[in-house]
Amino acid sequence: MGRFRKTIGFLWPCDGLNDQEYWKFLPTDVTWLTARYGAETGTEELSENNLQKYSSLELLRQTAKLFPTTKLDSVACGDHAASFIFGKKHEEDLIDGLQQTFGCPVSFPSSSIVKLIKSQNTKNISLISPYSETITKKFQEYLLENSIETVSSLSLNFTSEEQLDDLSTKSLSETIVRFTQNCQHQTDLLVIAGGGVSISSEIPKIEVVLGIPIITAVGALVRDAIQSTGYDYSKKGVGVLFEKQKIAQSNSIRGKLSTGTKTFSLTDTPPIFCSGAGPVLFDKNQKQFIDFACGSGTTSLGHGHDEVIEEVKNQLDTGIFHIGPHFHTDVQSTFYSTISELLPPTFSRFHPSISGSEATEVAIKSVMHKTGAKKFVGFTGGYHGRTFGALSVSGEKGKNSLLGPFFPNCEILTFPEKTNTIKDIVSTLDKEPLAGIIIEPIQATAGLRFVNRDALVELRKFTKIRNIPLIFDETFTGFSRTGKTFGFSHYDVLPDVLIFGKSLAAGFPAGLVAATEDILTSWKSGSQSSTFQLGPISASASIYFLDQIRRGTIRKNVEKQSSLFRKILGKFQGYDSVVEVRGIGSFWVIEFDSPETNRKVRRLSLANGLITWECGQNGECLGLVPPLNADPILIERGCDILKRSVMEVVEK
Repeated sequence: MGRFRKTIGFLWPCDGLNDQEYWKFLPTDVTWLTARYGAETGTEELSENNLQKYSSLELLRQTAKLFPTTKLDSVACGDHAASFIFGKKHEEDLIDGLQQTFGCPVSFPSSSIVKLIKSQNTKNISLISPYSETITKKFQEYLLENSIETVSSLSLNFTSEEQLDDLSTKSLSETIVRFTQNCQHQTDLLVIAGGGVSISSEIPKIEVVLGIPIITAVGALVRDAIQSTGYDYSKKGVGVLFEKQKIAQSNSIRGKLSTGTKTFSLTDTPPIFCSGAGPVLFDKNQKQFIDFACGSGTTSLGHGHDEVIEEVKNQLDTGIFHIGPHFHTDVQSTFYSTISELLPPTFSRFHPSISGSEATEVAIKSVMHKTGAKKFVGFTGGYHGRTFGALSVSGEKGKNSLLGPFFPNCEILTFPEKTNTIKDIVSTLDKEPLAGIIIEPIQATAGLRFVNRDALVELRKFTKIRNIPLIFDETFTGFSRTGKTFGFSHYDVLPDVLIFGKSLAAGFPAGLVAATEDILTSWKSGSQSSTFQLGPISASASIYFLDQIRRGTIRKNVEKQSSLFRKILGKFQGYDSVVEVRGIGSFWVIEFDSPETNRKVRRLSLANGLITWECGQNGECLGLVPPLNADPILIERGCDILKRSVMEVVEK
């Protein structure tokens, strides 16, 4: 939008409720001057009498005195300024009178809604109003005077701003979805009237579920007030109608990217994303996508999370973006204390890194320093990263397998998935000293495969007898993805070393090794470091994420997700080409009869607005890893898209 150099006055009733909803729609470089006024109503009830008093031209003209020395470029009259209450002509007189008084454009919520509706050139409009049925009917009559007809309406019948303020966004969003889906008439656009309705954070989710755009009185007012100054309005994360489209070309990316990347592996025309809100991503054409891949399991709280952004901004405000490996900041110190509260006490030492792959490097080097040995044991299906050291201990090396021989040397054993074969397997190991044994108790990239419980217990027993460090890779399964804080919690087996990455910093780059005291104090200072190892920005985001885990709110939502996935995806088991459906917590997989079938389903799902994750030893598995805080209603919508995509592929 460019630097905003205009002054906007905001006239606001004296109750001061719901201020934050207006700020949510303000672009980051826009501010306005707020002046509060009253109509001597005695109460702030949402009654017809009160709304009529607040729509008095004489009263509003008096408010000009609240800006005695300020030249305004635009004025927005918010909330109780219900200019529609006496009809279109009265509103036009209000606007004309106030524009003469202020000497600048004046916007009301109702007139702003009309402008935005007409800009969309759509007819099937539904209305949700916080007011009584009588007041809602007056708004519908006002819309009719402006040649706008509503096909259906819902009155919430609230009598006070406090009721609106107390209404949770979740219950309101459920009401909105239920009303719209049950409408007898087709709805192409939904209008939510009333300035007190705080729904901005839910708009992208509701739009995805309903498949239609949403206009709120607050958003329409803010947009109109800014655009009346001559500036284009754009705000991310509050709905498709409020975000300016951007131009980006896939071909320009294709011509510059290495062919070794994954960008064009699924489709020749991948979406170019411009913004995100919660579990929803928006491409350059404002098409919405439900994100059930989470950047390969990293964006654990979705996109545009307000509190995560706030924590990161607080760190940015300190002026310290990066500090290097020689020093630390307060936020990094807090991070180590926070994660210590989640881990068993035996993991008393930490080593930071930039990613899960680098954390694997840290893990294997630390145990080599500890034991003096140079050989490892890994397992088929195991994947620990794409750096050379991580590849060397991975059972699945993929397209990089031709780069061998790898170092350190690693013997790959059969992953004991169905039965306890560990005792027989480890008995075949020669007497060459082992630096460590590395395993994912729950394999992720291999397509969600679970180690046999007795086998893992036997492996732990073997490593203790032989004094061999046991390493668990929790890069994907850590931090509530499986329904418990860590994947190993399902087995009641503790390793000596833990590898973390991906979701650790809620979408920011971070990796970590947690280990016992003797392992991470067995090497000399400076033996292993990296320039950007878990920096202060990532640490600030991680602290918030870890605190949410500690509070238990995420775990409860994951339980709901798991139950819903189990109920819906269980029905996929009967489809042709589906080999197996399996899952745990917020991590589910559909295994198809071939990589080709999986690719077709994933490609069609993407075209239909659902992002999935590829996994399986040969790419035959479709993975679903939504944000841990995604609402059940989004899980249902995503699974509905997936079902249609599967059926279309199978039927062909």
